[in-house]
Amino acid sequence: MRVYIFTDLEGVGGVVLPRQVLQPGDAMYEEARLYLTREVNAAIEGALEAGANKILVLDGHGANNAYNLLLDELHEEAEVIVGSPWGRYVPCIEEGWDAIFCIGFHAMAGAEGVLEHTMSSSSWVNAYLNGKRIGELAFVAGYAGTYDIPIALVTGDDAVCKEAKQLLGDEVETVAVKKALSRTSARCLNPKKACELIKNSAKKALQNLSKMKPLKIPGPVVLRVEYLRTDMVQGYKGREGITVGERAIEVIGTTVAEAIERWLGNL
Repeated sequence: MRVYIFTDLEGVGGVVLPRQVLQPGDAMYEEARLYLTREVNAAIEGALEAGANKILVLDGHGANNAYNLLLDELHEEAEVIVGSPWGRYVPCIEEGWDAIFCIGFHAMAGAEGVLEHTMSSSSWVNAYLNGKRIGELAFVAGYAGTYDIPIALVTGDDAVCKEAKQLLGDEVETVAVKKALSRTSARCLNPKKACELIKNSAKKALQNLSKMKPLKIPGPVVLRVEYLRTDMVQGYKGREGITVGERAIEVIGTTVAEAIERWLGNL
């Protein structure tokens, strides 16, 4: 069994402040890296107990600073992708995976969640797939669905866990490591308890994998991104398959993966 783990940082237990996710070298950021690594290790341990024989971890927080995991603390049975750029939105996905775990994820922009945003809190307002407002979880799930890979486990705050159930159905395993009180505060589980729950849920997710369904969105797919300012869309003008408005772009693809790669400029 082959498991792909896609990580973020805002949804990790104990993480509630921008400085914890945006300021490398800051003591609180370094602490957040440790919490992230421990949660990923918990997911790896659960996967191994369920029979996984290949695990790849994508250090997915910060496209220009994707170096958050503590590599010497990461479980030795996992490979890891670090650094940027990645080449594709979900690199190495074509190798064939049975399940994807989303660890440390956050809710979409506008949700009542900790550090909620979609892609960029400084430039993005909202994103939509075929008219439905989405967050980063849907980007990953829709991309994976193109390759018939289900999202089996999602961890983060209660807001993203609710988002996961609405998007993927009740079958997906979720672990709420914290309950949002505001955008920058939460009621958090003890880190050891959070890791225990993640390990158990990872194992359960793979044991029930036959019930998990990939997110399949029939094409053609329209990805719409609304930006904060007019200057943020200028670089998309003239690109094939992309329509540019005053503060928004629309990208057309035959699949979610194609639309995302076209938005990224890889097509």
